[in-house]
Amino acid sequence: MDEHMMYEEVKRVLDSEVLVTARLVESVTKVAQMSSFTHPELDALFLQWLSLVAGQVQRVASEGQEISIPSAAQEIGISPSAFLAILLHLQRQGKLSVDSVTIGQGTGRNEDLCDCLGDRT
Repeated sequence: MDEHMMYEEVKRVLDSEVLVTARLVESVTKVAQMSSFTHPELDALFLQWLSLVAGQVQRVASEGQEISIPSAAQEIGISPSAFLAILLHLQRQGKLSVDSVTIGQGTGRNEDLCDCLGDRT
């Protein structure tokens, strides 16, 4: 490998590390911002909400039944991303088992952010 190619490879690796570092800093900043909202009463309310929504997810996701995540999420009133996260939460608790998933085309946007957090122009 000649000197120029080696330089380009090192530069590519460093550029990649810069992007990873920026993403990590962004994530840590978001966690720090969100931690300012923690309060025992809010934690209790969240756990109550999670329990209620998890019950709805279990009702919709009957054993042996194939379900459409977007349709089931809409029926409950949560995002498909939240529905899937709660399914996985229930699986970790041993309350159900997710046996297959069908992968489709993505939307091209971060589905964990609600529209209320988007740019307001």
